[in-house]
Amino acid sequence: MSDNLTLAIAPGTRELGIAVFSGFDLLCIGVKTIKHHKSERNVLEETALILKEIFQEFSINAVVIKAVSQYQKLSLVLDEVVERIKFECRRKKLQFAEITIEQIKSELCKIGKPTQRKAFETLLSVYPELGRYWNRPNKWQNDYYAFLFSAVAVGIVFLKGLV
Repeated sequence: MSDNLTLAIAPGTRELGIAVFSGFDLLCIGVKTIKHHKSERNVLEETALILKEIFQEFSINAVVIKAVSQYQKLSLVLDEVVERIKFECRRKKLQFAEITIEQIKSELCKIGKPTQRKAFETLLSVYPELGRYWNRPNKWQNDYYAFLFSAVAVGIVFLKGLV
């Protein structure tokens, strides 16, 4: 496996979107569900456990997350999730970065008005395997898989900045 692996995360209090990249190749994608999301302590413990499992499976060199928006900052638990991710990165001495939704839209939407939907649609041409997660029949499924698309988008924007 490559020595240069990047973990991209779209953080949440119920789900974490995850994408592991070797260069621009997707090695692993998914949405990790936080099963016991009723208490802050459980959310933070499960977040740490998810990261530990990923770090054991992959030799991650850099972690990039989707930055929390002003609106999302109203959730103190989400802010703590982000701080926990940062702590785990510092502990493992990993490169860390945050990418905003504005950066994602700017980088991935070159034609017309930039939207999150257009940004995600551009990912389908690069990674056709994401197609099965796109335009699901239920709103909750689209909301769920938006974490996956966010993680991939964050990873792409971060990696393009390194090139």
